[in-house]
Amino acid sequence: MPTVGGGQPHDTLLYVEDDDENWDVAEYRLSKGYHMVRAATSEQACQQVRQRGRGIAVILMDIELRGSELNGIELTELFRGKRLTRPLPAYALDLPPVTQPIIFVTAHGARYTDVELMLFGADKVIAKPVDFTALNLAVSSLQLARAPRRG
Repeated sequence: MPTVGGGQPHDTLLYVEDDDENWDVAEYRLSKGYHMVRAATSEQACQQVRQRGRGIAVILMDIELRGSELNGIELTELFRGKRLTRPLPAYALDLPPVTQPIIFVTAHGARYTDVELMLFGADKVIAKPVDFTALNLAVSSLQLARAPRRG
């Protein structure tokens, strides 16, 4: 039976977010419906993808990742199997392609259009400050769209 957030209690959301306050708010607002996992850097995001793989239901991706070698756009392209034009850090080599939905959660809406962000590999874009009702709806609809059809 779905939970308040729309997912199953075991559905894991990986939130790639460098800001502690943004993480705290998202964890508080989403943890009733999802198991929340954080990656504060691009290296941690790659580790989580290697460790959890298909156990991740949806990835929430910030664009600006202070203190990281890769930003959220580069990570998304890497997760989608695209080759970056610059050398990759060792932790980012030989990652399996990520097929799970990726939602950019960003304050960079004025810098990039939704279409540009989707061309980088995102399935959806949610602007900061986050409307958690819209985010829950986006997560749920992306999961339903990828669920195997019965019949």
